[in-house]
Amino acid sequence: MQVLSPWAILPLWCNSLLGIGMNAAAALPLIIALTLLIGRRAQARFCAYGASRLAGLAFGLSWLGLPVMLGSLYGLLSGLRAAGHNMTDISFGSPAMLSYSLPLLLWLTGIICAGLLRRASAGAPLPPRRRPQEDRYTTSMINGRLWLCGLTALCLFSTYVLRDWPFIALPPGMDLGQAATAVFSNALHKYFMAFAPAGALALLFLLRARRGAAAAGFDEVQTALATRWCALWATVGYIPFCLDRWGIILGYLLRGTPPDWLLAQVYALIPLTAAVACWGTLLGMANPLRRSWLIGLGVALLALGESLPSILMLSAWFAQSAF
Repeated sequence: MQVLSPWAILPLWCNSLLGIGMNAAAALPLIIALTLLIGRRAQARFCAYGASRLAGLAFGLSWLGLPVMLGSLYGLLSGLRAAGHNMTDISFGSPAMLSYSLPLLLWLTGIICAGLLRRASAGAPLPPRRRPQEDRYTTSMINGRLWLCGLTALCLFSTYVLRDWPFIALPPGMDLGQAATAVFSNALHKYFMAFAPAGALALLFLLRARRGAAAAGFDEVQTALATRWCALWATVGYIPFCLDRWGIILGYLLRGTPPDWLLAQVYALIPLTAAVACWGTLLGMANPLRRSWLIGLGVALLALGESLPSILMLSAWFAQSAF
């Protein structure tokens, strides 16, 4: 088995860490849309304020997708060059490149839409201060921002589909419908998981933004509600994935001797499950921001879970070098 060198592992490690922010940016537009829709029933002023701050966060994080995608494209081109392919025959419209060029184009479009959403959210005036029973707005007041949320989410979600689309040829034994179903369901699964980093980074951002919220006239009860809202998304995003993976692991363990690759799965699942526990604990607290260390710990565990494959590869390289 070939062991990669540290110079080959470090870019993969950086890609994994940047991917946390990239995935968060993909899911944040839907969270912003839901935040705006909640204001139709109550707390319109606070929902509009929170949505504008999340729109700024989504726009900033969306730029992290560019180095991830460009790094993948560079890796493909380097592999083709090393394999002796004629690079003059490779273009962005060739089947081998479409899984990289089309997602990159759509992600750039998503960044533009996220910028427009940030501008629209920042430029929209907050609803006037009213009595609690009148603190709401109609859908027509937020239609423009909702459309931008949907367009941004569609562009960013499409990159999940196109990165796995079989442009070169359909998999053996599958027709177009079967391939589309498999790719689309896998993209939905990955996109749902993106709500976990979106909620986790929104929690981290909320720690920094709470002073601004207090200066804008919002009390601790409202910021605690926003914290639990973000913690909910951070928790539910990974629960199906963790339950599915732990079920597979337990199934192998009950059958007898587990395969070697299972140990790496266990190592990666432990920090992710612990991160979900941190975020889930925040849901039951009256004032979760007073336990800000749980927010930081959850994000650190998330980064550790994404880093473990690279850490294990580095350990294998050092072990091989020592002998």
